[in-house]
Amino acid sequence: MSYPKPYFAGEAAADFQRGVNFAFSGSTALGPEFFKSRGLTPFVPLSLANQTAWFKKVLQLAGSVHEQRKLTSKSLVMMGEIGINDYLVALMAKRTGEEVRTFVPHIVGAISSLLTEVIGAGARTVVVRGMIPLGCQPIFLVLLEGTGADHGRETGCLTWLNDLAKLHNRALMRMVSDLRRAHPGRAILYADQYSPVAAIVRSPRKYGFGDRPLVACCGGSGTYNFTLTTFCGVPGVAACADPSKYVSWDGIHMTDAANRNVAGAVLRSTILRQPLDKVELASS
Repeated sequence: MSYPKPYFAGEAAADFQRGVNFAFSGSTALGPEFFKSRGLTPFVPLSLANQTAWFKKVLQLAGSVHEQRKLTSKSLVMMGEIGINDYLVALMAKRTGEEVRTFVPHIVGAISSLLTEVIGAGARTVVVRGMIPLGCQPIFLVLLEGTGADHGRETGCLTWLNDLAKLHNRALMRMVSDLRRAHPGRAILYADQYSPVAAIVRSPRKYGFGDRPLVACCGGSGTYNFTLTTFCGVPGVAACADPSKYVSWDGIHMTDAANRNVAGAVLRSTILRQPLDKVELASS
């Protein structure tokens, strides 16, 4: 299988014949100036604004404006679930849930700006991936451990963080609907990633996973096999024997098995085609 080449791993048009990945570890949707205005510091000074600039540079490699629009018109543009790091920056600084929720319109606005640029450059098929259940991720469970936050009785996930993810996704869906109205004839699709992950966490064995869906395969120790100081890849940190039985690989990223399940659910879903006001996000 060939994956899109990371942006910094290529230089010429020939390097990106199978696509390009603009993701950068630790990057945020919002720029450093937003965080500075809130008295916060992002993990890295890179945001969607940088990725937009990189996108434009890759387009220039295609040649004339006509060739650029020809390229984008036949490309699939996949907008990842960016925004998790924005929320994480605030939570690691012990900001309240009320303040973190105010980030949602700013994050979705930044995503909308990028997508408007991409569509303006000729893109005709765009998929916007929704947020996964944040309250079921080991990194957030450990970060907020001992804070008294409510955990779902059925799943053990953090209720208010899952509510934040749903709030984010509803705003994303409204944004996608707005873009569809503004750009008729373009396929602008929303991919629900929340529901399939929530389903796995509720009934892991039904989907081929083990009975500890909130525990990382590779990590440190503790209830969720994850710590904020010892990460997967550090000498002495071992991975589980069978990653396919785990939802989380390292407490931050999902395993291949979980990603495969989510991708399959998205491809089978009618959510990509039906009106977004008919979509209901699964509870967890």
